Amino acid sequence: MDERTDPTTIHDMGGASPISSLRAGLSAAALTTTLVCTVLSTLHGCSKPAPPAPSDLFAQAQAQEDGTNGPPNIDAAVTLYERAAEGRNLGAIHRLIALHRSGWNGRQPNRVALQRWLGEAAQLGDADCALELAGIVARGNGVSTDEVDATRWYRLAAEAGSVEGALRFGLRLADGIGTAKDTAAARGWLEKGVNADPALAARRLGMLLSEGAIGSSNDGEAARWMRMAAERGDAIAQHRLGQFLIEGRGCALDAGEAVVWFRLAADGDLTDAQVSLALALRDGVGVKTDASEAIAWLERAAAKGSPVAQLLAARMYDDGDQVARDPVRAAALYAMASAQGSVVASVSLGMLQSAGDGVARDPQAAAKLFLGAAERGDPDAQLMLGRLLLAGEGVQQNPREAAAWFSKASDAGLADAQYELARMYEFGSGVTADSAQCNALYRSAAEQGLPDACYVLGWRYDHGQGLPESDLEAAAWYRAAAEQGVPHAKLQLGVLYERGDGLPQNDAVAAQLYLDASEQGLDWAQFFLGQMYRRGAGVPYDMIAAYAWLNLSASAGNPSAAHERNQLRGKMTKEDIAKAQDLSLRLLKVSPEEALQNRQRYLPPGQRKLGVSQASTLQPTESTRRAIGADDSGRGSGNSGSGSGRSRSSGSGRAPKTPSIPR
Repeated sequence: MDERTDPTTIHDMGGASPISSLRAGLSAAALTTTLVCTVLSTLHGCSKPAPPAPSDLFAQAQAQEDGTNGPPNIDAAVTLYERAAEGRNLGAIHRLIALHRSGWNGRQPNRVALQRWLGEAAQLGDADCALELAGIVARGNGVSTDEVDATRWYRLAAEAGSVEGALRFGLRLADGIGTAKDTAAARGWLEKGVNADPALAARRLGMLLSEGAIGSSNDGEAARWMRMAAERGDAIAQHRLGQFLIEGRGCALDAGEAVVWFRLAADGDLTDAQVSLALALRDGVGVKTDASEAIAWLERAAAKGSPVAQLLAARMYDDGDQVARDPVRAAALYAMASAQGSVVASVSLGMLQSAGDGVARDPQAAAKLFLGAAERGDPDAQLMLGRLLLAGEGVQQNPREAAAWFSKASDAGLADAQYELARMYEFGSGVTADSAQCNALYRSAAEQGLPDACYVLGWRYDHGQGLPESDLEAAAWYRAAAEQGVPHAKLQLGVLYERGDGLPQNDAVAAQLYLDASEQGLDWAQFFLGQMYRRGAGVPYDMIAAYAWLNLSASAGNPSAAHERNQLRGKMTKEDIAKAQDLSLRLLKVSPEEALQNRQRYLPPGQRKLGVSQASTLQPTESTRRAIGADDSGRGSGNSGSGSGRSRSSGSGRAPKTPSIPR
């Protein structure tokens, strides 16, 4: 088809078609518009719309949450809050923290998200959020515990001006929690955080200063901080201030005021303060002595589980110290403290069990307690275990093993153990007899004032047993023992006075010493006293008294006394003999059992068996553990060096050589 037949073509015989002209004009206009738009787009960046500012997103989120422009839509609001928060909008972050803390539309709180947004706020300098996050991380509240991270957040809070943050960061620096311990830096932060918790901050500052944790100790400043905390009701500070006052440390000594603070803290249920108050009441320090109130406070603290209170109360009951003696209650309290690991309580309970005092006698149970404490290095337990092994009580008799435990306790300086080991060296029981070693051990124990050691050392000087014979040395050591009530020492000292050996001759003094020893059941003292009454030497001549004492000595098995008594009988009337026999029944001041124990006090600990090899070194073996049937729960290493302070003399020993007095 050509143009002439195309119905859309209008021919103008005189020029161009009007339609073609119109089409061309429109194309030019479109091109112009396109160019303009391209230029504008390039110049103004209008190829896509600019993103909304975080503040606008926060406003839009609030509108969505509040339903300002329509129904509320919390989910849409959260999305907008998150976009605003990513733009570091603190208001949006705070709103997300609140929503994730409580949950919305039935959703549970989201701890992970909460931790994230708290961290974002903290990084922007929000101290409260840093403090909250530190607490969450430290407690592991819904998230894993991380002490290092917690300390970092506390530091951010502190650096952002939070006094609470300063206090918590200071405490962590002081204790080395989540960071290296730095007490000097801790002091600065604690002082900045004192207004957050004045009592806590002041108390910790006082403790740091008093313990010398910040350079040299400063007791004066420590006492001032402690008083500040105490006056604000801090029970620990009240107790510590009381200790300062009772010692005069950093302040004037004032035991009366100390007791006031002890009582305040004790009323606040602080067990340490209850113990301190009890001790003050028991000893009458700063307050009138009141044993009943003292034991009441100890019982209260013991019931709360204080092993110190349990032990102290047990000691008062065990010793009858200002209270009626109650070994049953003492044993119960010792058992409580022993169960908490108190070595002293274990040894004391073992002693009661060994003696059947307040509890059923059970040497094997006692041996187990002694073994556990002995293996932990307690010298008193080593001593008591050695005694059981030597006597074969609660465990098979084993002198060699006994000597090994005595040696350990002796090395720790325990006088009773030195004495026991000296006796074994003297008689060759469990060890090779060694006079030099036994004398050295007796001297070491005697120089510590042990009465039995003083007596035996005096006897060895008196009889030249491995030592130069010396009446003067003998008299000095006998006197040291006699002044502590040892009847054998009084007997031997009386002999020296009667003979005038190393001492001025004095029958009256000799007779008094014989009397003291006689009343304790010593048959030789009774014999010599009877002879003095027979002669009227140092005492009035009295045949009835002489017969009575000789009769008492003879009844104890002394053949010399029996011979002298029988000689007197032929010189006395039946009435006088009856009077003397009646008198002899009333002369002792101890029971017959105690008199027998006194006479046997120095019998040998055991004789060496022929053919049994002697160990060259003294080390306990596993045989004791097997014999006792102990487990491994109490085993330990090292030496506590403190001991239980409960040593008791053995009550066995060697009879003295019969003195020969020239007539």
